[in-house]
Order: sequence, then C-alpha cells, then structure tokens
Amino acid sequence: MRKLNQKQYAAFSANAKTLDSLRRNEVNYVPGVFEVTKVIVLGKKDFEKLSEDVSPEYPFLKDNRELMNADPGGLFRCLMVRTKGEQEYMLIAQGRNSLYLGYGKDCRKVNLQDVPVEHLVLEEPKAYQEHAVFYHRPHDLSDINGQNPRHPAPERQTEFRVEQVVILADEEYHQFQEIGFLQDQIFLFDYQDKMWFDPGSLCWHCVLVKGENSRDGILVESEGYCYTRYAAFRSGLRQASPAGYSCPLRISG
Repeated sequence: MRKLNQKQYAAFSANAKTLDSLRRNEVNYVPGVFEVTKVIVLGKKDFEKLSEDVSPEYPFLKDNRELMNADPGGLFRCLMVRTKGEQEYMLIAQGRNSLYLGYGKDCRKVNLQDVPVEHLVLEEPKAYQEHAVFYHRPHDLSDINGQNPRHPAPERQTEFRVEQVVILADEEYHQFQEIGFLQDQIFLFDYQDKMWFDPGSLCWHCVLVKGENSRDGILVESEGYCYTRYAAFRSGLRQASPAGYSCPLRISG
C-alpha cells in the first residue's frame, strides 16, 4: 500500500479467508484506490481469531455494511481492522457477492484523519460457517482455497449442513488434500447417504474431513461416488470436534 497525491492505493483479494494467505501473498489480487470509513480495534486474541477465518457472517461486518463497497480496479470503501498497540492491519470491503481483503504492515502510513475509531469485543457469527463456495471436481487443495489462479469455476456460495465429521491422522489428511480428491475413499463410500444437494433450499449436505490437529477442513459431496465430486475449504476450526457440529464423528485409523 502507498499514498500518492492524497489517493491511497492497495491490492485487494476476493474471498480470501485468512490473514496468513495475504501475508504470504498466496492469493490473487485486484488493484484499487481505497478510503477507510472506520477503524475497528480488537483485542489481540480477537484479532487472531478473525484472521483465521474472515467470515462475512461476523456481526460487526453486517452492522457496518453501509460503510463498505468494492469496485475492483476503482474505489474500495473499507473498514480497517487492527489490534491495539500493533501497526499491522486488514482492510475489509464488501462487494455485491464477495468480501475483499487488503493487508498492510503499518497503519501509520494510512490517512486516517477524521476517521471514527471503534473498540470492539469480537462477537461470533450467530450461524458460524453456514455458507461455503463449492467447486466441481477439484484436483487438490489449491483448487478450492484460492491458491490456484487456474482453479475451476465455483458454484455460487450457498448454505451447507455437516452431516458427518471424519477425522484423519494429520499425515492422512495432508495426503487427502494433495492427492486424495480424485481417489476412492472408504469413508466416502461409508457415508454416501450423508451427502446430497437440496435444490429446494440450495443447501449442501456434506461430510467434513479434517486432521486431528488441523484448523481447516474439507466439505465434501460425492454425488453417490466414492471420490470427491464437490468440495469447499473451511478454515478456523479450532478443535478436533468443531464447535457447532453435533453430528457423529468418525476417527479414521
């Protein structure tokens, strides 16, 4: 990000889910001029929680919806989110169908004159992770997590319901991410009746596959096959049995 002739420029990524993906420059960007409409200051733990999964369902984003808009290549009106005493920040702008994220290392270089500041305690989304973007016949993790510039076209973002959680050993989960999508999986065979798409409610009923210690997971719908036909990436899962999923667990050994 830089300032030039009073205009402030930044690169924004559509539907990036984590701050780390921005730090490591693992996402695709669009350029734009930006204007900060409000500064949101979070506690350190709340900022870390948000940075693990920037969900559009967070109440503070909905409450400030009118302060954000996104015109890729043009003007982004956005929130700046940071933590007290730190200079690193996120820029968040809400487009018509996408959440756009920007990143900067030093908020002191941004023009914040007369910009209101609000200190918040982060409130969890009331329906945490109820929406996801599913991809048809992905080859590997990079096809569904925004890291492959030639990724397949996604289905539109829809609701989902986890009907079964499958927990793999961490090494097995890594292999599933890298080479397992197009291979037959016994757990997908076992839980074919747990996966379907409801066209009436536009809801994916799916299996969540994750590692024992992973903070992310893969939502899978197999269309009656034994391999992954549709998949979505979910981050921000903080424990082996993700909160909010009361469905059965299977520990694969």
